[in-house]
Amino acid sequence: MTGMELLEAWYDKVWVKGDLSAVADFFDTEALASGLMSDFAAQLEDFQTLVPAVRHALRDISITFEDSMEIGDKVWARMTLHARKAEDMMPIHISGQVMVRLKHGKIIEAHNSYDFVSYFEQMGNLPKDSVALMLAGETFS
Repeated sequence: MTGMELLEAWYDKVWVKGDLSAVADFFDTEALASGLMSDFAAQLEDFQTLVPAVRHALRDISITFEDSMEIGDKVWARMTLHARKAEDMMPIHISGQVMVRLKHGKIIEAHNSYDFVSYFEQMGNLPKDSVALMLAGETFS
């Protein structure tokens, strides 16, 4: 299995299908995943809470890989998550990138970058065009 195949299987089994028992098949016990939140690096056990929380808010999750590159033990991918909001089944699309380093066929290191501003705008937690508003000096309270 190539690194990209492993990454695709990780997203499919864990995030799309919600198979929490598969987390340990892909994610090393020593691994850390950064970039999901400031000053937070997810460990293996954190996915037991994180995945159900995301899947509670979203339905019909699918992931499209736009680009990828694999060099040695590292895989980079640019992707789009497609889903529907659980609340009203409106479609949402979230772009992101991930870089993983593999060791013995498992993810040992992951660096994530997702467009969370767009996600929270689409979920209704932030006003539309939040970045433009903040660049213009607006604040939200």
